[in-house]
Amino acid sequence: MATLDSRAPAATRNTSATTDTPGEAMLRPDPAHALRKQGLAKLIPLWFVYMACGSPRLVQMAPGMLKAFEKMRLSWLSNAVMRRTFFAWFCAGEKEKEIVQAMRGLKEAGVGSILDFSAEADLADDHAAAVAGSADTARAQANVKADAFAKEYLHGLHMSEQVPGSFAAIKVTGLADPEVLYRLSMPYRPLREAFVAADHDNDGRIDFTQFKQSVLGAMPGGDRVSSASGMFSMVDSNNDGQVDWVDLQMALGLDNPLARPLYLRSSPTSEYGAIESDFEDYERMISRSRAVAQQASDSNVRIMVDAEHSYFQPLIDHVALVLQREFNAQTQHGARALIFNTYQ
Repeated sequence: MATLDSRAPAATRNTSATTDTPGEAMLRPDPAHALRKQGLAKLIPLWFVYMACGSPRLVQMAPGMLKAFEKMRLSWLSNAVMRRTFFAWFCAGEKEKEIVQAMRGLKEAGVGSILDFSAEADLADDHAAAVAGSADTARAQANVKADAFAKEYLHGLHMSEQVPGSFAAIKVTGLADPEVLYRLSMPYRPLREAFVAADHDNDGRIDFTQFKQSVLGAMPGGDRVSSASGMFSMVDSNNDGQVDWVDLQMALGLDNPLARPLYLRSSPTSEYGAIESDFEDYERMISRSRAVAQQASDSNVRIMVDAEHSYFQPLIDHVALVLQREFNAQTQHGARALIFNTYQ
């Protein structure tokens, strides 16, 4: 199943607007043009759907109502109603042909599309599976699942390519075990907070003493650093005795093997930080992300990296930045922005 996040571009509004890029056009929507393309037969059910979604009481009652229909063996009836109302308006379809047709229909009405495969995961979703078997089994199953989601994203890019100007969205939680994302995200916020606290004069920079006492102290494996001065020299790329937040992010990121011990738990009993296997799973996630971004570049389809739960977001932002550095500078279609990060 794929969902569509839609925007109304102005490319069909007047002659001058036809020179806009899709991204520029989306900043100037023309709802009236989109509505004129719809008949009453479509607008009336759409009005009903949005009125229903705006009713707090109905939203609260909906799960219980669906369970009641299931108990009465009337799921076929509730499913039929859902498919013709909520599903019809919020989901592009289940098969490639109907999804592409929906996107083309929106484009004809002056509405752009962001094809989004619904693959968001959370810690609670996978926790039961993790405790049901061995850690190795759970990890293997999570990687198989992530590989399958990566294939779905590639399929989504293929569909988006058929409707020029469309975007595709990816969810990083679909490309790795959420438990791994959570453990690797843990140190980012304390690291940022430690940097801000160490920057006493608020000039955006800290020296070696502040780095050693605050920054290294905030990292799970900071107390195991054999040479704090050597670590600081690695961060201080211009050797001026001061480092800023960008220096820290660049030098102490997960893509630097020398910095990875900083993310490891201080002891087997600690729950703060990563475990050794997380770095292997991180490499797999980056490999999947790059494969998706490479196909996007080859297909001339732009990607939006979806914002997700706050406790995953530091690593999601990191993945988006890795892809932006590699793919935004130049594509085979010329210099352009290919990877976009998002906020919620």
